[in-house]
Amino acid sequence: MSELQRRLLAYADSLKSRADISPEKFGAAIGVSLVPDEKVSIRTVAKDLVITEGFNYAASYFSAESPRDYPRHSVVFYQLGKPSVTEAPGGVCYWDADSAGQALERLGYRGLGESPFKRGGIRHFWRPIGAGKKGMSTSLLTYRINDSAGLRTCVYEIAFSGGDM
Repeated sequence: MSELQRRLLAYADSLKSRADISPEKFGAAIGVSLVPDEKVSIRTVAKDLVITEGFNYAASYFSAESPRDYPRHSVVFYQLGKPSVTEAPGGVCYWDADSAGQALERLGYRGLGESPFKRGGIRHFWRPIGAGKKGMSTSLLTYRINDSAGLRTCVYEIAFSGGDM
């Protein structure tokens, strides 16, 4: 998991222009091959990938875009055969949201707050590019758990996009 987190942060850091975004670059950055989705023609995916700690993850990339927006692409963490952490929060924390957010801020992203989303939240981060006329967006989709470390917020998905400011 720590290797995947490192790769995701390195990818977030590499996003300096629209030219840095493609399904091939995203897949290479996280170490997977994305394949066309049989059900959605504008999406490429990699599903049910296993992390050594017993977690799973999937990656998706939506190629549809407007001239103002960049493609949305993301990695979601889960445990195969178990309910979503937003449906049945348990003791597993895939990635601590505070440490993930601080890592993004060290890369030049600015935190824009958190909003409610599907029994959890979304922490929004933005980094200006292109003389400040455009920006890269990285969002952390979060949930709360109460484990031996106490009540904390964790990440179950990291999503990338961007566009005009």
